[in-house]
Amino acid sequence: MTRATTLFRSLILAAAALCAAGLLSTSPRADEGMWTYDHPPLKQLEERYGFKPDQAWFDHLRLSSVSMGASASFVSPDGLVITNHHVTLGYVQRLSSAEHNYVRDGFYAKTQAEELPMPGASVQVVVSMEDVTDRVDAAVKAGASPAQAQEQREKAIAAIEDECPKKTGLQGEVVSLFGGSRRVIYRSKEYTDVRLVFTPELAAAFFGGDDDNFCYPRYDLDMAFVRVYENGKPAKVQHYLKVNPKGAADGDLVFTSGNPGQTERLLTYAMLEYQRDVIFPATNDRLKARRTLLKAYSARGPEQARQARTYLYYMENSIKSRDGEFKGLNDSALMKKKFDQETALREAVAKNPALAPYGKAWDNLEQAVAWAKAHEEERRYKIGLGERALLGTALTLVRYSRELAKPDADRLPEFNDADLPDLTRRLTSPGPVYKELEATLLLDEMKYVIAGLGENEPYVKTMLAGMTPEALVKQVIEGTHLEDPAVRKELLKDKGKAVATSKDPMIQLALRIEPTISETRKLFRDKVDAIDTANLTLVAKAQFAAYGESVYPDATGTLRLAFGKVAGYPFATTLVPPFTTFYGLYDRAYGFGQKGDFAIPPRTAARREQLDLSTPLNLVSTNDITGGNSGSPVVDKEGRLVGLVFDGNMQSHPNTFVYEETQARCVSVDIRGILEALRKLYDAGPLADEMLTAAK
Repeated sequence: MTRATTLFRSLILAAAALCAAGLLSTSPRADEGMWTYDHPPLKQLEERYGFKPDQAWFDHLRLSSVSMGASASFVSPDGLVITNHHVTLGYVQRLSSAEHNYVRDGFYAKTQAEELPMPGASVQVVVSMEDVTDRVDAAVKAGASPAQAQEQREKAIAAIEDECPKKTGLQGEVVSLFGGSRRVIYRSKEYTDVRLVFTPELAAAFFGGDDDNFCYPRYDLDMAFVRVYENGKPAKVQHYLKVNPKGAADGDLVFTSGNPGQTERLLTYAMLEYQRDVIFPATNDRLKARRTLLKAYSARGPEQARQARTYLYYMENSIKSRDGEFKGLNDSALMKKKFDQETALREAVAKNPALAPYGKAWDNLEQAVAWAKAHEEERRYKIGLGERALLGTALTLVRYSRELAKPDADRLPEFNDADLPDLTRRLTSPGPVYKELEATLLLDEMKYVIAGLGENEPYVKTMLAGMTPEALVKQVIEGTHLEDPAVRKELLKDKGKAVATSKDPMIQLALRIEPTISETRKLFRDKVDAIDTANLTLVAKAQFAAYGESVYPDATGTLRLAFGKVAGYPFATTLVPPFTTFYGLYDRAYGFGQKGDFAIPPRTAARREQLDLSTPLNLVSTNDITGGNSGSPVVDKEGRLVGLVFDGNMQSHPNTFVYEETQARCVSVDIRGILEALRKLYDAGPLADEMLTAAK
């Protein structure tokens, strides 16, 4: 029996003792949880829905689910993948031009020969998982400080990930679960030849725009199709989802399988207060200022508006999402629920001598929060500069050059040998760079840092090198050649040795500021992240002792399973229906006079009579999701595709911190709406036929 298994058994025995004493309950809490496939919610499914899937059911859904930055799934044996329009939007933007605006007009490849390669895109499917907790923990030396222990664990993880492709031919990622108390390596097959098959117009996929974003009822065709290739031919896949053309009914049990980005349900009450009082106000203000800047840039002309459209979309999406989370953090009832849960757990720990080692965790975390608050100015102004586009590329090249001069075991985690192929592909992938937009954004970032730290702060002086911010931005943007993939590829040669002596002004700027950025990051890693990791692990172990197998880990951007039912919800003095239809789409468009984001595309207006307007278009369910679940398949008990996740309603945003399902809902495109639109709006019957034929 392994040490991790022994620990797990001891925690379960402690849980039984606590429950017998009446201190805690292990009863399932609604349709809550983003469960790992190696520990699925078997007990909860049987108790709540009388459903007992076998291992083959879980394996098939896992192997049909893929990741491409967010979530997606195979829907035919010929490598056809379905995901959201907004998941592929960045790629579609890069494939577009003033002459071929696929974002505005949509795209459909009638034949495989017409499918468009998507440079930089990749699709991964999790092939296997293995618990490596004991191996990672064994690397920590007795008496190590939290920072030393963190570094030792990271080296062990790097070694495990590096050996994975050599031994298995698969990419490996060690995933930290339950605050680091459990480590699992996810082994994935990666496809790097990805081609665009279909995307609707932005006006159809994002009908209602930001006004309707994170709201329900919704009427969006937020779908897209890509195809993965191997050796120049469509990949042949054994596991794919068959579609159920009849869809789901109200009350049906449904599952989502995807890659939820991040939840923070393990955070302590003090850590949530820090988020509420410090992080969220500053970050939200910054995002809104950036949105104002992008709108002003878009007003310069139609080409500038096209250039900024995708970034502005993601900015507005982030703002609305974070506003919803912030509202939850300021909800006294929600925070009280978290406080009461934490108090009950701490009291249970205090009353049981066997759990005494966990009691110090909360005090240690409060001390880390206090340190972070005292150094907030450093985090805010010295870490985030230039972490996108050209300056972001330059900073990555500088780190690449520095880290590859070290042995693999001593590098930062993102520069391990196992991760270098993906990093290299991303750095050398072609794509449009809009220098006018780059200059606008970089100048704004510099002015933000200068306003926060002051002109006489050493970091600011180092950054400006005696120039005004306007002159510096002009110099680096006009003088850089990093927009050329060939230049970036050349700089990567010989482990990036040419970076240190490069005359490119953007590289020179990165060389000046990167040491301070890295130093500040390391300071926070040692003083905050390492403390958080060590002590959240203790909190997670205490939760194991309290709740046993009913506990699930926070979302980590890796593959998870969630269950729920199709269900409307009460709102104000009325009820919200579980489904919307094409009737509602036209009603909402005409109700707003076909103006702005409520204007339907010309083809949708012209083909109204061809549609069955009673066809369900969107649906809601109680599945527990978060950002990153976009593109997740929604399947029924038979594992058949009935929908495609594309959003959560506003009421779901506080679920990042504390789960509540009275009104929180997962919002999906109904498979019936997808098939109806493909056939009757887009003349893409062959695409619908490919899925339906595969379902037979």
